[in-house]
Amino acid sequence: MKSTQSSSFRDRTHEFTSISERLKRSKQPSGGASNGPLVKSDGSGSGSRSTVAFQSEFNKRASKIGYGIHHTSQKLAKLAQLAKRTSALFDDPTMEIQELTAVIKQDITALNSAVVELQLVCNSQHEGENVSSDTTTHSTTVVDNLKNRLMSTTKEFKEVLTMRTENLKVNENRKQLFSSIPQKETANPFVRQRPLANKSNAGSSSSPPPWVNESSSSSPLFQR
Repeated sequence: MKSTQSSSFRDRTHEFTSISERLKRSKQPSGGASNGPLVKSDGSGSGSRSTVAFQSEFNKRASKIGYGIHHTSQKLAKLAQLAKRTSALFDDPTMEIQELTAVIKQDITALNSAVVELQLVCNSQHEGENVSSDTTTHSTTVVDNLKNRLMSTTKEFKEVLTMRTENLKVNENRKQLFSSIPQKETANPFVRQRPLANKSNAGSSSSPPPWVNESSSSSPLFQR
């Protein structure tokens, strides 16, 4: 009976020891793997720092462009007011309009270049590995918004220049109308008849009387 009970139990110490060794060996790579994420997290940390630096630079550039568009829009509003004053015949601020037009053209050209550079920076950042989808969406939205604002400002600038050109044409027609009024007065037939009458009187007064010719023609008879 005792032999039967002793045979039913097995010595599994060796199996337990082997399992423990395998567990230790399996933990060793996991420990190395655990160090792996630490190194990787350091890399991602540097990547996150570069992403934050990019986002800060991007926001700074975008803010500067937005302020430039706003400032140019204010200049454009002033130009529109000056262009409306062109409708007055004797109140045409030509010099001020020309100077402001040149400044706005330079501003729009510089803003276009700045938006293009911002788009290139945005594209280069999107090609990076440590960029989240939220960052990509945000930067794309900001660039598109700046493009639309600049396009609207450029369109308004062209409309103001068109209005200025039309007002100049209207003023030129008015000037021609006013300048043609004195010419019509000088074309009065009564004004032209006076010199003709004076000329005829002058011609008649210069011709000798008829008896002078007769006396000169009859003078030979008296001499005989």
